[in-house]
This record gives sequence, structure tokens and C-alpha cells, in this order.
Amino acid sequence: MKTFLIKTLGCKVNTYESEFIRTLLLQNNFEEVFDNADICIVNTCTVTNTADNKSKQVINNIKKTNPNAIVVALGCFTQFRKNEITSLINADIILGNKDKSKVLDYIKEYEKNKKQIVVFDDMENLGFEDMEIKTFHHRHRAFVKIEDGCNNFCSFCIIPYVRGRVRSKEFNKCIMEINDLSLSGYKEIVLTGIHTGQYNSNGKRLSDLINKISENKLIKRIRLSSVEIVELDEGMMNVLKNVKEFVSHLHIPLQSGSDRILKLMNRRYDTKEFMSIVEKIRSIRPNISLTTDVIVGFPGETEEDFKETLDFCRKVGFAKIHVFPYSDRNGTVASKMKDKVIGNIKKDRVHRLIELSNKLEMNYFNSFIGKKVTVLIEEEKDNMYYGFTDNYIPLKLSGNYKTNEIYKIVLTKEIINFDMES
Repeated sequence: MKTFLIKTLGCKVNTYESEFIRTLLLQNNFEEVFDNADICIVNTCTVTNTADNKSKQVINNIKKTNPNAIVVALGCFTQFRKNEITSLINADIILGNKDKSKVLDYIKEYEKNKKQIVVFDDMENLGFEDMEIKTFHHRHRAFVKIEDGCNNFCSFCIIPYVRGRVRSKEFNKCIMEINDLSLSGYKEIVLTGIHTGQYNSNGKRLSDLINKISENKLIKRIRLSSVEIVELDEGMMNVLKNVKEFVSHLHIPLQSGSDRILKLMNRRYDTKEFMSIVEKIRSIRPNISLTTDVIVGFPGETEEDFKETLDFCRKVGFAKIHVFPYSDRNGTVASKMKDKVIGNIKKDRVHRLIELSNKLEMNYFNSFIGKKVTVLIEEEKDNMYYGFTDNYIPLKLSGNYKTNEIYKIVLTKEIINFDMES
């Protein structure tokens, strides 16, 4: 029996795609191992220059430590560096972001001919590449990729160039996959994509999909991995009002609280519009957890711009801020901008925003102490049980619990798991 291992870098979409590949190989009598494999697959990331370097390092290290293995490199890094990729990495099969679902066919072709395979397609005008999974290894939340690609072209982001334009999984295929996952025992579904809020299958939008999923009584929680503020339309507001299975948590990337910087970033909203939609959300679900991403030290960001970001984050009252220091991504508009923020200033601003995030997170957690919450137990380790509430508070419990079950408990400070990434 041939063995395989998969290394996954980057986002939840990559996690889903790797799970599909894993399932495909298991179904074809391969055995999964974690070192010394016959087949080594690396699903790469290119979101930053650092991600490029890590992808290259992981691929080349795998070839060194598994010299007799068939090494497969695929994903965003290989797609972006396709014109020079064979000089950067030592791999036997090199694919981009298309035909990941056909990786087994390429492995068989290589085994037959023993010749390096390098295949890239134009990322324009692609259809959605169907994949389906019925189980999600080592997880009690199942990710379902419903969309791929992005049309926004934010000035700091390379993803539209390596993932292509927006395209969506056919509505009924989404429902069938989710039904299968529910029959496999999954109670929480996380809908994911590069730009999830742009989901559109023959006129059926994200809110239509969520409404249909909620009809499955085996699904107790429906979550989004991320959604843009401008995509929280009336349909999504009605979801918040009427779909009790939709969790009280939204991750909404802000990126900056300065309107001047948002314009330079080519974001499609300003702080006034962002706040207006947040107020609508909170008028429906006052206690919802809103988390966000912020880029610190974008080219041209002044101290005044940064203070506007601090003030705006405080005003919104995010439950958590994921802070990213800006770094140039070759090939983007922002990488060519002037007035780069120097390292020590950027580092100081990152520290100040993280400090604010910690305070806001503590305030949010404390607001639920003494109240009843529901928790999905996702892991048991050393007689302790770990999971998240529906509004994404991480908990660590002792007692008589079972994994993949949902419990109602009273929240106390002692069971909040501050060490767990939320």
C-alpha cells in the first residue's frame, strides 16, 4: 500500500481542498502517514512574500527528507510564480489552482512515465472546480467551499490574480454535500470561499443558501468563515432575524479605520457605511460577536490615520481584531506605492492595536459571564474538553462531556480558554 502526506499552508479554502485530496487518496487505497511518505503533497500559499518563501522552503525540504517520494506542489504560490517555478522548487508534479481534483490522475501519469509534469491554466473565465467531501478529518466543524475567486482587486492583494474571478458551486450540489456531512454527524457547517459573500448560483445568493441549509434539522449551527461588510444585504439581515441556526458571530474584514487609507487600499466602503451596517446588525442581534482583520502600516499611513483606526475599532467594539503588519506583496499596486512605513513605527502600531484588541476581547467575554451559552465540544485532551460557543468564545471544560455534542452551560471566567485562538 502506497503512503502519502499532505502539507497545507494558508487559508480555509486550502484546508478544504486538501481534505478533498486526502479523501480521494484514501478512497484509492493509499495510507496517510506524517513522514517518509511515497507521495508528498504541498498545497501552497502566496498571500505575502513571506508565504512564498515558506511554500518554497516546505517543498524543497520535503524533497530532501523524502528523496524517493513523488513530490506534488500546487496552489497559489506555484500559480503566481509559474513562469519561474521549475527553477525555484524541486518537485515532480507542479500544478496551479486548477485541476487539484485531478491530482491522482497526475500521480498515475508520473508513475507511468517518470517525467516531470508541469501544468498551468489561464485563471480567466474558469468554471467552479467541483469537489465534495463527506467527512472532515480531526474536525467537528465541517468547512464547505461554496465559492472561489475574487473580483475586488484590493491594492494590497494578489489573490484575484492567482485564484481568478468569482465563481460559485451549484446550489443543489452545495445542499447535497452539506446533507451528506450532516449524515456523517457534523452539527456545524462553516461556509467558506475566497469571497464567500459573492456566492451566486443562477441567481440564488448566500442568504438563499443559508435558508435552505437551515431546513436540515441535523445541522445545529451555520457559520461563515468571513464576509465583506457590503455583502451584508437585506437577505443576510433576514437571515440574522429568522435563522436561529445561524451563529451570533461574523468575521468582517475592516483593514483600516481611516477613509483615506481605505481609498488607497481600493476597499469598496468607507467608515460611515461600515458603521451604518454594523448598527443594523446590532439592532437585530445586539450581542453578536463581530471580529475583524486590520492591516497596520499600509504605505502612506500617518499617525493620524492610525489613530483614526484605533478610534474606529473602539467605536465598533469588535470582539477581536486580527492584526497584520503590512508587507509588500510583489505584483500588487500597493507594493509600488511610496511613503512606506518604517519597521519600528509599524511594530509600535501593531502592539498598540493588539493591546486594544485584548481589551475589547476581555470586555466582550466578560459581558457573558453568568449567562447561559451553548458550546460545541470539539476536542478532548487530558480529561479536558475544548470548544466554542456559538458567538465564538473559546472554552475549556472539565466534567462529563462528549465530543461533537452541544451543551448549555453558564459561562464563568474560569472556563474561558484565553490560550485558544478564536
